[in-house]
Amino acid sequence: MLAKIEDAIIERCKLVLADRVKTVEDLPGKWNQKTLRAALRKVPGVFVAWGGARGDGDLAQPATQNRYVVYVVTGHASGERERRRGNTRQVGAYELLERVVPAVHALSVPDVGSLTLESIDNLYADHFDKEGVVVYAAAFRLKVLWPAALSVNDLAPFELYTGTHRIGGNDDPDAESRVELPQPQED
Repeated sequence: MLAKIEDAIIERCKLVLADRVKTVEDLPGKWNQKTLRAALRKVPGVFVAWGGARGDGDLAQPATQNRYVVYVVTGHASGERERRRGNTRQVGAYELLERVVPAVHALSVPDVGSLTLESIDNLYADHFDKEGVVVYAAAFRLKVLWPAALSVNDLAPFELYTGTHRIGGNDDPDAESRVELPQPQED
């Protein structure tokens, strides 16, 4: 289910970005120095990561509010302004965000639900600037109902019922039942 959501986001981003970026791919975790090094070879690029979840269920069924983050990364030798706005030769981060955000917001993942925009953050940091890139993060949320741990189809056949029944007051004896249930015959 989690991978299905991530794949749907990636496919939608590929559809709306076409040849404007070098890559649209998943990211194993949060944006850091290590992921930056790997992404430098693939800018401009879009990277999708599952950002975790918080519980939102009850005792009957587990549910979570999941967070998916779409990172937009661009790099220009001309400077930080061109990284954001682009130029005649290369796309800027703003254009990528303007395509990705409306495309992923309300994206319906079959049998799961629809994503909703939560926030857009500028992840400016000195080390990104020194590497010649800008990084923006568009976060989306999606409530997910988790499947039951066991399915009734996984249970063994109900073959025997036993029970103790209290009838009357404390001085009366308990009644006991034992019933062997008929089972369907296998062909």
